[in-house]
Amino acid sequence: ARTEELEEEIEAERAARAKVDKQRADLSRELEEISERLEEAGGATAAQAEMNKKREIEFMKLRRSLEEANLQHEATAATLRKKHADSMAELREQLDNLQRIKQKLEKEKSECKMEIDDLAGNMTAISKAKVYRFYLSANPGTQQLGLNWPWD
Repeated sequence: ARTEELEEEIEAERAARAKVDKQRADLSRELEEISERLEEAGGATAAQAEMNKKREIEFMKLRRSLEEANLQHEATAATLRKKHADSMAELREQLDNLQRIKQKLEKEKSECKMEIDDLAGNMTAISKAKVYRFYLSANPGTQQLGLNWPWD
């Protein structure tokens, strides 16, 4: 979502810059056309000189505006790059933390499984011992004869 916002801001800056560039090109063309007409007419009258002056002033304003827009665009782009880098660093840190937690949990799971297997083995041994004692109590002569446990 942040990346999309940043991309939208960059796209808006690009559109504004393109618009200013087009206006500048249009005004430059218009200024050239006016200058050519003045030369063809054999000189400039006071009104034409004044108009030319106004166009030049407007052109300079647009140029300044374009330069300011470029500076602002660069500042915005730098800010967006920094935000992106910060976000990426934060995400990498979160990923590293999650991987450490996962490894820890997998180790604990393995230890629990080993403990369960050990306890299951102990339970089996205890159950066999109980059955054996019951067998011996039910068959008292078996132990005296030295007979082995029937399941050994």
